[in-house]
Amino acid sequence: MKKWDVLKSLNFKQIRSLFGWFLKHPIFMLAAFKATLKTLNVVNEKFPGVHDGHNKANAFRHAFWNVIIAKECYRFSSNIDKVLGWTKTITDWHEEFSPNEKMPRLMDLHNNAFGRKLFLTLKNNSDKEIQEFLILKMKSAVKVKNVSEIDKTNNLIFLEN
Repeated sequence: MKKWDVLKSLNFKQIRSLFGWFLKHPIFMLAAFKATLKTLNVVNEKFPGVHDGHNKANAFRHAFWNVIIAKECYRFSSNIDKVLGWTKTITDWHEEFSPNEKMPRLMDLHNNAFGRKLFLTLKNNSDKEIQEFLILKMKSAVKVKNVSEIDKTNNLIFLEN
């Protein structure tokens, strides 16, 4: 998805809620926006035309996005709980405003959480090192078919090849 398409897809209620968050957390909102643009640039370069499915590229995108949002916010706050709480809030909001069916949504939420956990160990690594680490993790990603399989894994997950 192109950057402009993301913005055009928002309705008035979504724009209003983003604006409200911007007023409450302007630095974190700018950090999240910057991280989103970085993520889109990386996935469009590494996985052109395929990261919108429910595949390993999508798993990478969600995990990378969460690490990068947290990393960008961490530049402004050393409070890791606050940084991770904000990252969860904004990425959960994304899942609400662009709803998927149950399994794709659970996949996205799982990979988002995977990225936030990863931030704890990679917060001082470069974006390139994080990309390389996640590309390696893609090799051990688990294809899941039901909710119980999601709950049993600590890896990236995907639904289709």
